[in-house]
Amino acid sequence: MDFNIIAPMTVTDAELTTSNIPENDHAVWDAGTSFGLGAKVISTTSHRIYESMQAGNQGNDPVSDDGTWWLDLKATNRWSAFDQRRSNRASYAEEITYSIVPSQDCDAISLFGLSAGSVQIEVFDGATLIYDQTFAMADTGHVVSMYTYFFGGVVFQRQKVLNGFPGYIGHRIDITISAPGSVAEVGHIVLGRNHILGEVMNLPNIQHVSHSRKGYDDFGDEILVKRGSTRRVEVDLIVQTLQAPRVMDIIAEVDGVATAFYLSGGAPSYGIEGLGFVDDHSQPIDIAGDSVFPLVMKTLK
Repeated sequence: MDFNIIAPMTVTDAELTTSNIPENDHAVWDAGTSFGLGAKVISTTSHRIYESMQAGNQGNDPVSDDGTWWLDLKATNRWSAFDQRRSNRASYAEEITYSIVPSQDCDAISLFGLSAGSVQIEVFDGATLIYDQTFAMADTGHVVSMYTYFFGGVVFQRQKVLNGFPGYIGHRIDITISAPGSVAEVGHIVLGRNHILGEVMNLPNIQHVSHSRKGYDDFGDEILVKRGSTRRVEVDLIVQTLQAPRVMDIIAEVDGVATAFYLSGGAPSYGIEGLGFVDDHSQPIDIAGDSVFPLVMKTLK
């Protein structure tokens, strides 16, 4: 099994050419309008939602504000799929579409926080369709008995990783997330260049990290405050020692950004996949040939 990382491409107005999600979450900020306390606006420059912190808020640009007049809440619905967070989902009735023209080599896509029956990826070279794949998102891994087969209900995959499609600069990638009769959702989309770091040794460790807390009510009784959870993934990678500089360069490239990681090679992933960041990586060098590099990834909520 090989451990893969997708070095993410930044998606800006230059790359995201069209989407069926309108950017109309709230009124667009206007310098000539006075906004009251608690009023919400959007900026079509930063593609974020802001809340007014004071009454009589006029002429204060939320994009450059230091927090005196505006509170930066989150990305707009259209841009929520590219804000490095999985929990803030882009949503739209029945179907979400994005058209993206990469500004760098891009041969891999990973989608997280999905609520969809299918995902379609199309790649165009000019007007010519050169790649077209549709993936059903039904998750058969939850069928563990005849009872669950007939009565367990339909469970859908929450994430999808694919690579190997034409990845040269200038092609257009169309993403269609379909949920007929329901609301289509996606938490985060990573597009970029796929890198194989090394082969995973046996006994990787996956740790469930709960962010929930125990509190107390006014009578002193215990209450649980649910705050979601993440995973900590620890793997040891077998890497040719001569490849050590390449691996370290890739790790440095993805440092501090939301990165997709997954296993390839035909074997089950065993849960070693997700949207996260590199928490720790060291390279003890064995000059005789192959080296074993420990790597720790932490997922994002």
